[in-house]
Amino acid sequence: MKLKILVSSIILFTTNAFAQTVSKEQFMEIKKRLPIEKDAAKKADLLYQAATYYVFKEGTFKTDLDSAALYNSRAYKINKELNLKKNITQCMVLNGEIIGQRGNMDKATLLKTKALNYALSNGLKKEGAAVYISMASDVNDSEVAKKTQLFENAISLYRQAGAPTEVAEKYFELARIYNNIDDFAQCIKFIKQAIKIKKSIKKHDLYREYIMLAQNLWAMGNYDSAIPYALEAEKMAENEKADAEWLNHIYNILGILYGELKYYNKSIGYYRKAITSAKKNNNTYSAEGAAVNIAMTLNSIGKNQEALTILNNEVNYYPGKDCNVNFISVYILVYCKLKKTNKARPYYEHLLKCNINDSKIITEQKAAYYAISRYLIDTGQANNSYDYIEKLKRLASANNNIMEYSLSEITHFEADSATGNYIGAIEHYKRYKTLNDTIFNNNSRKQFNNLQLKYETEKKDKSIKLLTEHGKLQDEKIQNATILRYVFIGSLGVLILFVALLYNRSRLKQRTNKKLQLKQQQINEQNDQLKKLLLEKDWLLKEIHHRVKNNLQIVISLLNTQSAYLDNEDALQAIQNSEHRMHAMSIIHQKLYQSDNMASIDMSWYISELVNYLKECFTTNRKIVYKIDNEQLDLDVSQAVPLGLILNEAISNAIKYAFTTKDSGQISISLKNLESDTYQLIIADDGVGLPEGFQSIKRESLGMDMMIGLTDQLDGTFELKSNNGLTIIITFTKK
Repeated sequence: MKLKILVSSIILFTTNAFAQTVSKEQFMEIKKRLPIEKDAAKKADLLYQAATYYVFKEGTFKTDLDSAALYNSRAYKINKELNLKKNITQCMVLNGEIIGQRGNMDKATLLKTKALNYALSNGLKKEGAAVYISMASDVNDSEVAKKTQLFENAISLYRQAGAPTEVAEKYFELARIYNNIDDFAQCIKFIKQAIKIKKSIKKHDLYREYIMLAQNLWAMGNYDSAIPYALEAEKMAENEKADAEWLNHIYNILGILYGELKYYNKSIGYYRKAITSAKKNNNTYSAEGAAVNIAMTLNSIGKNQEALTILNNEVNYYPGKDCNVNFISVYILVYCKLKKTNKARPYYEHLLKCNINDSKIITEQKAAYYAISRYLIDTGQANNSYDYIEKLKRLASANNNIMEYSLSEITHFEADSATGNYIGAIEHYKRYKTLNDTIFNNNSRKQFNNLQLKYETEKKDKSIKLLTEHGKLQDEKIQNATILRYVFIGSLGVLILFVALLYNRSRLKQRTNKKLQLKQQQINEQNDQLKKLLLEKDWLLKEIHHRVKNNLQIVISLLNTQSAYLDNEDALQAIQNSEHRMHAMSIIHQKLYQSDNMASIDMSWYISELVNYLKECFTTNRKIVYKIDNEQLDLDVSQAVPLGLILNEAISNAIKYAFTTKDSGQISISLKNLESDTYQLIIADDGVGLPEGFQSIKRESLGMDMMIGLTDQLDGTFELKSNNGLTIIITFTKK
């Protein structure tokens, strides 16, 4: 009997409290939605998702953690304002996760404990359970008891919250943890609890639980119980259309079970299905593992060269590549069976360097100990094989695995035979036969055959049902084909009539098309004329704006010339004010004739231009700072001109009168959108403000009356505020 080093695609599992992971594509969509999201709660959720993306993305760097912290703090602030307690807990836990990834595990634990206390004090059972799971992810794998206790705490909270699905899932994750450290009894205990709960809530997707149960029962040598679960897992997985990774795992376990019960053809068949499934999932390692299993099965039944061909074609491995104990061991066994121990030697020497005794995976230790003892026996060094045989026995005894114990006894028999200890050899052979007969007694094989027959019958019944349905479909197709034949004959006659009518219509259409072509030609000529007229219109509009601008400049020049002949200070002031007003309008017409867009003026640009002009016009010893804060706004001429004149008047007055008692000051201009098409213009200074009682006395100010009148033209509202300076507020609607 030979040990089969059956490399299964054992799925290793990790625990993550954050079930919702964000892909790169989802993150890009989140970034698009964030600036435009108006709902505060939804915005907070988007920020939280963005933070989780940076925390759990592959290859996280310090800059990623900085981004995660920024997004999470913004989400926390909004959730705090809205008092969304569940979301607050999530942000607190994620903050602990970020700190932990920065390397400060003590502070991370403190933050997560704070999150746990917050959740429990607010009656948030599910969120508290999620905190426990997050804490468990920080615990070292070697501290299994501590990790288990945290899971048990989470499960208790999920039970209190009435969440059986989450309870079952956490038991399954606990089973994964013990599966990964080869603690088969504990794994079976937790997986059975998960199955019991899922059955109680009528959940039938149990293939993950069943195959893990089968895997651990097999590892303990309990084949009679393992096979039914494995077959049931296969049926469920195929019905549920499970992903390729799980199917690959199920096929591998079934291959192992059939192989160890000497159903070699079925074993190889399942391994080939596992290879197909692994390649479909681009899982090269699992495909190679299944190929190694096929090679060992072929080696067990004496097809040694075929086994070597499989290894050479399907497995990319050579001595010294790495310490993949299972792969190395297979090559040793195959070459020893082929009597090519010289080729097995490099693999043997490499295996000795792999620290086998430190391996936490028991299946690797078994494979290595058997391969080494086999090589030593076949190369005349049987005396050195006993230590490895004893290690095999201890592993078999620890797991109560009769199959492995039987294997160690036959190996011991071969070692004793090679060293001349024939009495010991006979004793070990007797034990081997007893153990082997126990495994393969008639009742067990009959029970297994009945189970296999039942499973195959179910599959055949399913196939018969599918064939029956297929036959009904075929009958329907034949009946439909007959109907279609008659329909076709009738349709052919209708088609001939239709073709005749179509030909007649075609002749009519040709004549109509000629008429339409003539009309289209006339329309095209008219369109060309309209395009020319449109170009001329645009040119004329530009010319009008240009001339208006020039005329305004001429008026400004005339006013400027006239001022040279005036001594009256009030008259000079009036002329200068008129010049500024003319220039305010001139800027608008200049922009219109220089731009391709003659429909509107960009007021943000216009305000900057006007402020620069007024700064140059007024010479003053005072230091005045201009603060401009505008949003994009395009206005047509009918609104731009009065708004420009208001701006000119307000800024000029502020420069001249606001800072008479100060050496410096600030003038602020703000144009903002309030809602829809409503805008607000604010011109404010921090000067002396208006005299007391200004609103109640009769105003004799042309500038103030002009601003009020221009505001009426805008259909807006005019408001004055005198508090630490003067503020003029114009609210209007864009037309």
